[in-house]
Amino acid sequence: MDYLYIEKLKGELHSHLSKERIGEVLKGEKELSFRVGRFYLNFYWGNPNALFLGSSPIGRQEFPPLMKLKGAFVKSVSLPVVDRVLEFELVKPLPGNRFSRFFLVLELTGKNANLFLLNEERRIAYLLRSVESSVRPLSLGDRYLFPPSDKKPFEELQFGKVTPEGVEKKLYKFVAGISPLNAKEIACLMRELGSLEEAYKRFMELHRNSQTACLYYQNGKPKFLTTFPYRSLSHLEFKEFSGSHPYSSAWEEFYRKAVEERRVAALKERIVSRIEKKIEALRRELEELSDLETLREEAEKWRKWGELLKYNLHLVKPGQKEVKVTDFSTGREETIPLDPSLSPRENLNRFFKKYRKALKRLEFAENRIEEIKRELERAELLKETVISKEKAEDLEVFTPRGTREVTVPDFLTFTLPSGRRIFVGRNASENEFLSLKMANPWDFWFHAKEVPGSHVILRLGKGEEPSEEDILLSAAAAAYFSRGRESGKVKVDYTRVRNLKKPPKTPKGFVIYSGERTASVNPELFKERVEREAPRGGR
Repeated sequence: MDYLYIEKLKGELHSHLSKERIGEVLKGEKELSFRVGRFYLNFYWGNPNALFLGSSPIGRQEFPPLMKLKGAFVKSVSLPVVDRVLEFELVKPLPGNRFSRFFLVLELTGKNANLFLLNEERRIAYLLRSVESSVRPLSLGDRYLFPPSDKKPFEELQFGKVTPEGVEKKLYKFVAGISPLNAKEIACLMRELGSLEEAYKRFMELHRNSQTACLYYQNGKPKFLTTFPYRSLSHLEFKEFSGSHPYSSAWEEFYRKAVEERRVAALKERIVSRIEKKIEALRRELEELSDLETLREEAEKWRKWGELLKYNLHLVKPGQKEVKVTDFSTGREETIPLDPSLSPRENLNRFFKKYRKALKRLEFAENRIEEIKRELERAELLKETVISKEKAEDLEVFTPRGTREVTVPDFLTFTLPSGRRIFVGRNASENEFLSLKMANPWDFWFHAKEVPGSHVILRLGKGEEPSEEDILLSAAAAAYFSRGRESGKVKVDYTRVRNLKKPPKTPKGFVIYSGERTASVNPELFKERVEREAPRGGR
């Protein structure tokens, strides 16, 4: 971001925020949000930086280090130096007709972006991060210094013979407030006007007179923000912003598309990686447990030796290492190994003990294999769901704060004859998770009309339409998992998930909906057509 764009933004901020009171201060990973009047002043200090007025915060949790600003009024917003530094003068009323004065300084300098809270003596009361610099080292308690610069105003510089190519490559290195992108546009104007002085003059006129912001896109992604349409960027698509705060609105869209989408992609990649590790571990465990026949043979061996020894115990003498007996079921002679340190009776008990242990291992393996298969399906489903999400808040539900685990409630899943799947919640928590977190906006939601019951989600691909059979079977599932299950006919409402809303402070699992249609179905339809497939998921 360049100084000239921030200069335009400063005017907007002063117009909308001066004389307004600061409310809550919220922080995210690299986000801060100040509620000022009816707006949120949102600051992102990742790279690229962002600063904009919005109707909602990008920070999430109250931030105690800056809560002392709560109740303070914004007296003014200024650009104290010709650099990417904004300063907010704040005044906070105190008892006895007194007041305290603060300065909030935002340095929008790319990867070195920072925030400083200064007291009335302009000493640093808080900063996001210490400034480790031999030229300007800053830490708590120091007197604040602006970033140093050896650039000068255009009017104070003398230029010899220059070319547009030279202007494009070097002008920003010498002129205060000019970025590489500005230099490129001045060079473009110079090619038309023939003079650097005329080109700079024309550039500054266009900047001062503009009342709209421009957001340029490259390969479908936001790339540049400018204060007027640039000739040098005419090969790119752009969107123009107007209204009461166009520069803020353009920067917000840049943030939403460039920063937030990148953050969502990184979060999605991290969650999918964890899920894939879990899937791989489950597959290894499944492979290790899959040889059930060997476990059965081992259990049968111990049982057979125990039975043969039981009927031939009189042949065994203490200290024997083996005994030969006849297997009457086959007529063949069988050699049974013995532990010479044990008595005949103890050897017999040992075989039956090993048999019982082998049976338990077999039973565990059989049960665990089914559990693993269900877990694998749910993990694959979770991976598919995570990939489909487009917002950070929709992804964070899968990784609870303070844990590295990927979690999802244990709801039921069924596969319809069409191959599409439905998800069924079995309690309020699972219903809320399915409808408000797991489902995609384009999925279908089903619920028995005016009867307590499960939320049922019909999973669809984006842009996909369900068949009539899918609708009827999903509705029948909602009827089956409701208190109307024993009724002959149950009315079931269904709509797109995007039409669901959860009113504030309502019980878990409660939603309101619009755009619904109603199907009258027999719960037996689900039982007859789908329940023959054992439900996957569930305890």
